[in-house]
Amino acid sequence: MRKNIRIGVFGTWRGNAYIKSLYQGKIQGARITALCDKNPKRIEEALENCPKGKLAPKTFSDAEDFFASGLFDAVFLCNYFPEHAKYAIKALELGIHVFSETIAAPTMADAVALCRAAEKSKAIYMMAENYPYSRGCFEMKRVYEEGTLGKVMFAEGEYVHPMGPADTIKYQNAADNGQYHWRRYLPATYYCSHALAPLIFTTGELPRRVVAMSAIDTPQDIIDYKRLRADNCGVMLINTDKNSVFRINGSSYFAPKGNWYRLSCRKGGIETVRGHEAQVRLTYNKWDRPTEETPTDTTYEAQWQSNADEANACGHAGGDYWVVRYFIEAIKGERKPFPDVYTACTMAAVGILGWRSLLNENKAYNIPDFRNEEERKYWEDDRINPFPSEDALNNVPYSTVPVEVGEDW
Repeated sequence: MRKNIRIGVFGTWRGNAYIKSLYQGKIQGARITALCDKNPKRIEEALENCPKGKLAPKTFSDAEDFFASGLFDAVFLCNYFPEHAKYAIKALELGIHVFSETIAAPTMADAVALCRAAEKSKAIYMMAENYPYSRGCFEMKRVYEEGTLGKVMFAEGEYVHPMGPADTIKYQNAADNGQYHWRRYLPATYYCSHALAPLIFTTGELPRRVVAMSAIDTPQDIIDYKRLRADNCGVMLINTDKNSVFRINGSSYFAPKGNWYRLSCRKGGIETVRGHEAQVRLTYNKWDRPTEETPTDTTYEAQWQSNADEANACGHAGGDYWVVRYFIEAIKGERKPFPDVYTACTMAAVGILGWRSLLNENKAYNIPDFRNEEERKYWEDDRINPFPSEDALNNVPYSTVPVEVGEDW
């Protein structure tokens, strides 16, 4: 293995945050050698955070030229939301390690193909899901694995991200980002990994069945925000492989903004504190305390176990630092990737089949075990897709209620 793993960045808007994490976080053993983006301005912004002179990365505007260049051993896939699987498969077939943004796959067929490609490749796959790697989630995992809380029975994960009209229009306006930009057509359940991944990370349990419901925005809000999606949120109930129940939300527009996680266990519970995500609240039933001196209810600030300065210098409350560092360590064989390809595809399936639940009167759907070829084979030709593109129309609605929009939008 090379002394320094060469990394290409495909999509430099989100990719720039990972570039900063690599260099500002002083992560050893890797360097950026290639950048690809169709927007020259974003390439320039990314170059500002890269080495200069002879060590400056080569830049590309064409994806085919980028992947054929031979300039990188691993790739940060930060391209458009519905296109990650396509390029992850391409990279894996070339023996390139993959660090893929969420969602892992936009259809069940893509998820199956991605797992098969990862199994055939000598390269590793890791999803770039950073929300498990917060101080609060690390502490929840530590306490849960000690065993004093008992088995988890019920868990909740919320990722709530409302934006004002100006920001919504900025992200979704066809004049700025194109008629078929994915944010315009994002179903309410699909962007679920920020809510779900921390629950999987802390408990080790995987989803096996999902049912969903949504709340519809007011007509005036849809007009004011010029949305194509009527659903304000998509809320899902999940049965896990170890007989627990998770409640999560997908992409939610309600208030207040923030993310929150809770484990309710047999003897007690632990949760992050709303509005103070680095803090946790640890509770026990009075009769189930580990010792007589253990308080029944304690709130405290979680601390990094190491590398606090480096983590705090990076985005998403340090999550960007740890997820990049762990990817590099996974390539070196120093740890297993999380989320790996099977977990990533399971989370994608929750969003995909959760949406199908909404469109089918809240019918429950079984989530396949993506390690099991017999189970995943059932889905290998399932290409139901809510995202329209220049090449093809969507074959399932992206909103549970049709939205009429004016010609100026």
